[in-house]
Amino acid sequence: MRHAFAFAMFFCLCVWPAASQAAPGDTRKAAGTVQSDVDAIESIEADLVKAESSTDIAVFERTLAEDYVNLNPHGLGPAKNEIIAGMRPHAGQAPPYTVEMHNLRVYVLGDTAVAASVRTYTAKENGNNANEDSTHIYARNHGSWKLHISRASSCPMN
Repeated sequence: MRHAFAFAMFFCLCVWPAASQAAPGDTRKAAGTVQSDVDAIESIEADLVKAESSTDIAVFERTLAEDYVNLNPHGLGPAKNEIIAGMRPHAGQAPPYTVEMHNLRVYVLGDTAVAASVRTYTAKENGNNANEDSTHIYARNHGSWKLHISRASSCPMN
């Protein structure tokens, strides 16, 4: 019985993981899929910055999940419908600030992705700057990425 247990442990620890590994061609395919997912999230992040700079409601409607959670430096922020409703009167207009994204890092974990970046907001009137550390959590739903959680906090100027 002791030998059967030892054999089972050996099988679980050594043989099974080795047998279940992907073939080299499959690994390259998986790496390519991850890179295409990273590229897709990077594109969405760039679209969000452009949409904020031009008050493009369509991007927010398309990108934000229905159960979107917005965590900002002052607590719980507006939900998807509140963001869109607040933008409607200003649709297509440039806001009184500019926004730039820096140091974007994207991590893909299966059907979940995390995008972390720093955004710099500059007031057009007086040039005042504010940096925001931002983390976005995406989930792939029916083949498309949707932003489910956004977390932002103030961070020191560079």
